Amino acid sequence: MATNNSKKIWHSLAFKMILLIFLAIAAIMVLILAYNYNVTKKIVVTNLKSEANKITENTVLKIDKVLSNIQAIPMNYSPLIVSELGNEEKMKYLLRQMVENNRDIFGAALAFEPYYKSALDKYYSFYYCKDHGKLKFVYLGNANYDYFTMDWYQIPRELGKSQWCEPYYDEGGGNILMSTYSIPLYVAKDGKKTFVGILTVDVSLTYLQQIVNAIKVYQTGYGYMISRIGTVVTHKRKSEIMNESIFSLADNKNLPQLREIGRKMIAGKTGFEEIPYMNLVSGKKSWMAYAPVPANGWSVAVIFPVDEFMADENKLYRNLVELAVVGLALIFLVIFLISRSITGSLRRLTGAAEKFAEGDFNVSLPPIRSKDEIGRLNNSFIYMQETLAKTIHDLQKASEELRISHEQLEEYNRTLEQKVDERTAELRSKNDELDAAFNRLKAAQAQLVQSEKMASLGALTAGIAHEIKNPLNFINNFSELSVELVQEILAESDKLTSALGEKEADYIKGILQDIEGNVQKIHDHGKRADSIVRGMLLHSCGKSGERMPTDVNALLAEYVNLGYHGMRATDSSFNIKIETDYDKDMPLLNVIPQDLSRVFLNMINNACYSTHQKKKEFKDAYFPILKISTKDLGDKAEFRIWDNGKGMPRAVIEKVFNPFYTTKPAGQGTGLGLSISFDIIVQEHQGQIAVDSKEGEYAEFVITIPKTV
Repeated sequence: MATNNSKKIWHSLAFKMILLIFLAIAAIMVLILAYNYNVTKKIVVTNLKSEANKITENTVLKIDKVLSNIQAIPMNYSPLIVSELGNEEKMKYLLRQMVENNRDIFGAALAFEPYYKSALDKYYSFYYCKDHGKLKFVYLGNANYDYFTMDWYQIPRELGKSQWCEPYYDEGGGNILMSTYSIPLYVAKDGKKTFVGILTVDVSLTYLQQIVNAIKVYQTGYGYMISRIGTVVTHKRKSEIMNESIFSLADNKNLPQLREIGRKMIAGKTGFEEIPYMNLVSGKKSWMAYAPVPANGWSVAVIFPVDEFMADENKLYRNLVELAVVGLALIFLVIFLISRSITGSLRRLTGAAEKFAEGDFNVSLPPIRSKDEIGRLNNSFIYMQETLAKTIHDLQKASEELRISHEQLEEYNRTLEQKVDERTAELRSKNDELDAAFNRLKAAQAQLVQSEKMASLGALTAGIAHEIKNPLNFINNFSELSVELVQEILAESDKLTSALGEKEADYIKGILQDIEGNVQKIHDHGKRADSIVRGMLLHSCGKSGERMPTDVNALLAEYVNLGYHGMRATDSSFNIKIETDYDKDMPLLNVIPQDLSRVFLNMINNACYSTHQKKKEFKDAYFPILKISTKDLGDKAEFRIWDNGKGMPRAVIEKVFNPFYTTKPAGQGTGLGLSISFDIIVQEHQGQIAVDSKEGEYAEFVITIPKTV
């Protein structure tokens, strides 16, 4: 075998080589075809574009020639008309000659300035036009046809030069769609040029349409013309004339490229554009060539259907593809015949090998006498056939034994998997029960801790409130009694005057009045402290005060003042700028005032504390500011408390309403203020509290409470 493998293998892998040759030839042909197509397409498209531009330029030259000839006519007649001013019959004769002798002109007019003829005649103008093959004469100018305000009169008068006007429907004159070329007329008066009127000639848009329609652009192509502002002047579809502009067409077809082309056309540019434009007549995908008309600044566009425009190029491409397909078919046929002659013996050997693989080990292999790789392969198969015939019997016996063992193993594996699945399901169920029990335990523990904390806090609050209430009762009672005593003394003021004299009596009265005012203030503040203590007792008992209509602006203002003075009492160096913006239209809200005041006080205290700490850090480089505002939101009331203190990071904002969470040093905060405030707003008043803060810059609490709960 080693000797055979060392022989030359120049006959090997014939079929693969032939296949590779075919693929290589096919690839080369495809590349040549693609290159030829691209080069040919560029040449054809270049030639077609050149032809398209020539068609467009010829159309423009034809229109420009017509318009230039029209322009020359009034230019030639204007000196004659000026020389005959005052001779109406002669002027009419010259005007008539202009229209009769020129087939391109639809009409001509001579219009003079107001009261040119006489002080009684404001309008003085006459007009000749063609009407169904006859010449029609009209005196222009009346209340319905005020030609002094029309573009064909006003624009050349103001500019002082000849001008084509935008297309228009001349109702009361020619009664058609037209465009007018106007020439201002001047006479010499006192050594100066004086404007006297306008000489015009009209061209019918229908006449221009006939010129443009004469363009032959393959089978379905066509041309159209737009004015200086983009209005469609001529078009294959008459419904577009004067009803559309190139910009409205761009909007209707959602083509920003067409809008850009419109800008170029108005700017007087020439070009050829390949855009996905479906022309309005045939609906075919089309390209566009455009060029300006020098005479009046209008622009002509010619639409070229892509399929007709590229017909020659597409036909050439189809011919090349057909030629390539035929060539490849011939090459494939030749290669197939060569392959069949080479691989015939191999196919016969393959058929025998397939039967051999199916278990027919007695199959007769075809006689192959060649000494190439096919002959060597045939000899190898004969050797393998003899070897396998001896081995198959041993394998069949071992296979039967292996089959029995495999069946036993599968049965054991099946029962083992069933047992594992049952045990896994049992463990999963137990695990779920443990998780549920653990979660219940955690919830119960958290609830127990919270209850214990709140119970301790309530007991402490109740004790403090009871201790304070007794002194407050004495303050309130004795202050009220003192007010009554002072009032009794003042009632006896006449006796004091007679006993002490008027001056001394007035002095004593003033002192007594001051005492009365001071004692009254003590009594008022004692009542207020008593109200706060009663609120603390209600809260310590787990109860809430009663709802009552409350002026929330006044309540908030009171606790802003209380919080500020509370911080001042702690540190006399503390100072802060308080900016307030209370909504004057805020109505009375049905709230629990003692609980809502606790929320306000907590947040004012926190704001004052934060700004005070920042003041200690930055000293004179920083000044504390507290902004308070209220706003009526219709169905809700909004309260905003903003400070420029130290602010809060995101991690603190997420936990700021948790019970017993505080960022203050030990002994300075309980962590309950914002937690209680949250419960008061959300649970008692069905409102919301939002926090907005940037660390080191500011913090803002926004409270919203519904007006009806």
